[in-house]
Amino acid sequence: MTTALVLIILFIFGGELIHGFSTALLFGVIIGTYSSIYIASASALGLGVSKVDLMPVEKEGEEKKTESFKW
Repeated sequence: MTTALVLIILFIFGGELIHGFSTALLFGVIIGTYSSIYIASASALGLGVSKVDLMPVEKEGEEKKTESFKW
């Protein structure tokens, strides 16, 4: 979101040379976001990746860490 905002500001207030540069970057950000959200998630579902597969695995013999400090 912040990257797109900066690129839009560069597009509006930048000079003629920056105009083309910010346009190309803005298209890249939009296409990259689309790819990450829709294409990568659909590919993961197609491969059969589930929520359980993405959970961290507890190692054998490892205790759960507590967030208390002992002085």
